Amino acid sequence: MRTLRSASVALLIALLALAFGTTSASASLGAYRILIVHGNCEAPTEFQEQVAAFPDVAAVDIFDACVATPTLAQLTPYDMVVTMDNSGYEDPVALGNVLANYVDAGGVVFEYAYDSEESLAPQGRFAEAGYMPFIPGTNPNDPLTLGEFDASSPLMQGVTELATVDNTEATLAPGATLVAKWSDGRNLLAYKGRVISATAFVSNETVWSGDFGRLTVNGIRFLGPHRLTVSNPSGGGTVTSNPAGINCGVICSVVLPSGTPVSLAASANPGFAFAGFSGACTGPACSLTLDAEKTVTANFSSFKLAKKAALNRKKGTATLTVSVGGPGRLTLTGKKTKRQSKAVSAAGKVKLLVKAKGKAATALHNRGKAKVKFTVAYTPTGGSAAKVVKSVTLRQQ
Repeated sequence: MRTLRSASVALLIALLALAFGTTSASASLGAYRILIVHGNCEAPTEFQEQVAAFPDVAAVDIFDACVATPTLAQLTPYDMVVTMDNSGYEDPVALGNVLANYVDAGGVVFEYAYDSEESLAPQGRFAEAGYMPFIPGTNPNDPLTLGEFDASSPLMQGVTELATVDNTEATLAPGATLVAKWSDGRNLLAYKGRVISATAFVSNETVWSGDFGRLTVNGIRFLGPHRLTVSNPSGGGTVTSNPAGINCGVICSVVLPSGTPVSLAASANPGFAFAGFSGACTGPACSLTLDAEKTVTANFSSFKLAKKAALNRKKGTATLTVSVGGPGRLTLTGKKTKRQSKAVSAAGKVKLLVKAKGKAATALHNRGKAKVKFTVAYTPTGGSAAKVVKSVTLRQQ
């Protein structure tokens, strides 16, 4: 089986009471709120209790979709929406549309049977636009147990037993990733984007057993929000992010939907040069996918020029002392000065020779002095160049 690629969930705030269930506030990372939207006409309380028993689950609420369809405002306070159907949704088209909107807004949906059965699955955009990991099929309802599965999948961590009597036979949808099969080889578990689907029915009947609660919680841990932390030990610059959320000098973090592509940009303060990222990114640029909690360190090296250059009047040159905070390369360039480049092996002081060329060299020879303007660039290893412009009046006896 293919290894998993992460998908994502966003936290949208909507403080509206449910028509059927408990009012919920937006969850924070590690305090997940889950809403079970069922079309069973009997609340799946046993499954609800199993999911709610996990310490990182703050609440598990129930919405009876046999008699009403939840709105997007009612779904968005939750980190995950779990759907299951046996008696028929009140409006399968409206439900499919709102589920698609919820996923588009960053939500995670976990489907259980009979959402993967032809006559009971959600309709609307959820089905038509290919959100579902399985193409709905029949419902043979055979006694089955967990068979072959991807042990490396985050969805299967700690899952050792799954058993079902009521189940469906569904086909893997294009673009979906299969994670587990039943003991007879039929498809059990798959995900596509931010939607997970299991072909077992887990409502409040004695037709299922095993780690379905853990499987569900694994889904929100895997596809739920993740934290990106940026550390800037020296405080020698500013780091910003796209999408916005990070704008820091020392330590900062942001929680974003799983799978969010993030790029970081570093800007050095005066007296520093950017020495590159380390951690989840390395080098002068940082682009990553937030498919887990990640930490990036922004490194800045000190970079200072001496206020005065030491003049050599006999030779008509000057020696400029430059202090750097780490290895890299120093380069001196200017229209009126000879180019000089030096490799720097470690933090310390480096001397650069300022020597006139062209018209400046002629003026120095004829008049005994010449003012030259030049640029000193410091590029730390793995970083990007910082530049300082300086002027020196050379004198020659």
